[in-house]
Amino acid sequence: MKPISARIDDLRKEVDNLTALRDEARSEWHRYADESIYYRNKSVDAEVRMHDLNNEIEYRLTEIAELEGSSK
Repeated sequence: MKPISARIDDLRKEVDNLTALRDEARSEWHRYADESIYYRNKSVDAEVRMHDLNNEIEYRLTEIAELEGSSK
């Protein structure tokens, strides 16, 4: 069995390694969270554009129908 001081040294090394892994995971988490926000905002913008364009299409189709109806 290892002396207590050796075990303490081993545990400190493990803590150092785990701390480095945790910091790496935290960095990835922040990066992906930022990307998620960015793409969510892009998605919302695209959805708004899509609905605006649908409204424009409907407006023009209505105008076409009215013009065709009045020309008969």
